[in-house]
Amino acid sequence: MDERLVTLFDEIRGYLKEICDKLGAIENKIDRAITVTERKERIAVFVDSQNLYYSVKAIYGGKVDYNKLLYKIRGDRILVKAISYVVHPPEGDVRPFVASLEKIGYEVRLKEIRIRGDGSAKANWDMGIALDILGILDKVDTVVLVSGDGDFVPLLSYIRDKGKTVEVYSFEASTAYDLRETADRYVPLDESVILDYR
Repeated sequence: MDERLVTLFDEIRGYLKEICDKLGAIENKIDRAITVTERKERIAVFVDSQNLYYSVKAIYGGKVDYNKLLYKIRGDRILVKAISYVVHPPEGDVRPFVASLEKIGYEVRLKEIRIRGDGSAKANWDMGIALDILGILDKVDTVVLVSGDGDFVPLLSYIRDKGKTVEVYSFEASTAYDLRETADRYVPLDESVILDYR
């Protein structure tokens, strides 16, 4: 065989090997992309129970069915954590409510109402909610806030800047406009999450 043909075959063999290597690398990238796409979205849910309570009471005169709420939010996604922030009034027993939330799968954060010197009451979970969200941010794809409180707008902007998706669920009539606008996805709640609503 002519020496030039041998050289040509060697060159062709080299090109074919290079093409096969590149095709293999492309196939690996496609496989990784498919794996990421098929991976279910990981979510964490943060429920401002006091905000929700007053919204439902004003609009429907009822109470929230927290089981239906969580089911509606989760869908087929992976629930990493669900936390409900509860304020304990000076009178009344919240233990049955807390127990029912825990049974459904919520972690419960409980705060006593503080009475100030002037007689006014203070019980706000905004800072606690923010700290819990920031603490889990690297473990989830989506943060779900259940509240209509416009004070959360800067927090939601920060979360989005970190590349996470932000969803807000609330009753539209009692939700700050800028909160709805800041979320990647806003879902208005309705009577479908009200306890025994007919």
